[in-house]
Amino acid sequence: SHPGPPSSPQAAAAFFRGRPPRMASARQRLGEGDLERLASSSEESDGCAGDEQSTLVATSRLWRLAAVGALAAAGLLCVLGATRSSAQRVALGASVGLSDVGAASAAHAQSLAAQELSTKNNNNTAPAEDLHDGNPCGNDEEEHLGLCYEKCAILTDQKYAHRQSAWTCCNAAVCPPFSIMSCCKHNMGWCSGFDIAGMEEGKKICPHAPGVCLTDEELFLDVCYMKCDTLTGGAYPYRTASATCCKTTDASCMFEDGVKDGLNGNAITNATFDVGGGCNDDSESTHCKPHAPQESLTEA
Repeated sequence: SHPGPPSSPQAAAAFFRGRPPRMASARQRLGEGDLERLASSSEESDGCAGDEQSTLVATSRLWRLAAVGALAAAGLLCVLGATRSSAQRVALGASVGLSDVGAASAAHAQSLAAQELSTKNNNNTAPAEDLHDGNPCGNDEEEHLGLCYEKCAILTDQKYAHRQSAWTCCNAAVCPPFSIMSCCKHNMGWCSGFDIAGMEEGKKICPHAPGVCLTDEELFLDVCYMKCDTLTGGAYPYRTASATCCKTTDASCMFEDGVKDGLNGNAITNATFDVGGGCNDDSESTHCKPHAPQESLTEA
């Protein structure tokens, strides 16, 4: 019987040292024909390795060419983008050039304002008011808690003629208990709804302190200024700040007309607009500077 396989590396070494005839070299065991076939097989294997190496080199070149192509395409896109951006800048420049028209309009309006303020003023007359009715506000207004509002009678076509708050008009001076909803009408807003001054003072402006402005003035933020419409010959009729007049009442009034910024603004700002309506009228009772509404024009 044959002994079993060795059970440890030391036993395996002793086992093979004890059997040298069986551990002959490969050259001793193989014939010449076998050696030639092995050599031929080795050469074929080397040929396959060479082919694989050539394939790897070709693949690497393809990837390199693809990378170069991608970089070229990116460069072309950058060039096209720069060209388009340049074209847009040119177009913007062309639109900015149109602001020369706005500049001319603004210059003309400022010239008219200077002329208006340098000549005798015959337009600053007092509005027709009842000076003995006990109403410190304009004829189309009523006083409530120290401010002048448009009359509830006008706002509600006489149906709710008694003002109870900035937003509430009622059909009786005192409403019966638990009937506030049927007795009164509500229209809430901020300088809108029932919370507005009289229309003679301006269209949907905030309630103001008692008194009124001159006929050539407008009320803006509780201050009387000479009307933008008068100062600019009707070109910029809407006041949006103490020294700013605008062609419209929208967001374009945030930007100056005639400024080469491409924003197409409709406003002009000039110190000559920051004036009252009493300039050059030879009267001490009127004001050339902006002023609060004059109560002397509503009650004697």
